[in-house]
Amino acid sequence: MVTEPRARPAAGCGVATAPDPAEGPALSLVLPCYDEAARLPDTLAGYLAALPRQPSEVEVLVVDDGSTDQTVAVAHAAAARDPRVRVVAGQPHRGKGFAVRTGVLAAAGQLVVFTDADGAYGPAELGRVAAALADAPVAIGFRVLDTASGSLARRLASRQFNQAVRALLGLPFGDTQCGLKGFRRHAARELFGRARLDGFAFDAEVLFLARRLGLRVAEVPVRAEQRGGSKVQLAVDAARMLRDVVTVARLAATGSYDLPSRQRPQAPADGLAVGSALPVAGAGPPAT
Repeated sequence: MVTEPRARPAAGCGVATAPDPAEGPALSLVLPCYDEAARLPDTLAGYLAALPRQPSEVEVLVVDDGSTDQTVAVAHAAAARDPRVRVVAGQPHRGKGFAVRTGVLAAAGQLVVFTDADGAYGPAELGRVAAALADAPVAIGFRVLDTASGSLARRLASRQFNQAVRALLGLPFGDTQCGLKGFRRHAARELFGRARLDGFAFDAEVLFLARRLGLRVAEVPVRAEQRGGSKVQLAVDAARMLRDVVTVARLAATGSYDLPSRQRPQAPADGLAVGSALPVAGAGPPAT
């Protein structure tokens, strides 16, 4: 079991307090991106307007996963204008799980939250998840579904996948795939240092690991605004996600997750370039 210190209460928008500079900013927000040049500017503008103004209090990591459009250029332009933005860019395209894992392990914040680059979860939802980290080392969004929460087919597919996750991995959570999750820094490094999946089922893997490590997970009701341009191909990705869930069960059965977590990088992995108006923060040892 991993023991966790209590997070400090959140202030302002519910996501940051005055941090100890030696410990890094209070919050790292990770935005995984693949071909998000059109949607990223509005998403960044919305979050940056609501977050604390000082880079010492918050950083926003834009993690590009081998985009074929101008996502990297858009992200670098944002970083040039705002020192809170940091860009992690890599090739080739690996998947959302890889992008989130890369960003989380590169983050310097005492709290680390990731969410989708389409801005479906606004600053208020982000604040609720971050605030829940005062009482639990892991906090996940639980989508309050209504008729505006996507097509009927997508809602049914999400429900069926969640039922499969419950059956195969024994997870009790009502919504494993919500694109808004937060972690205290030590929990983030323990979990993502062990995680293996690069695809969309990485959320289920991380929650499975949290249960194995004895980390309490808070479920936070959130609302998602419907966004067009989803990268999810319902039939193809659903099959891949179920295959990945079976892989998690197999890795657990063979003891692969019982090994010590892999070396945590102090900078992004080989092949990734980091650019920002901020210096790249070293990872350092886990917070205690």
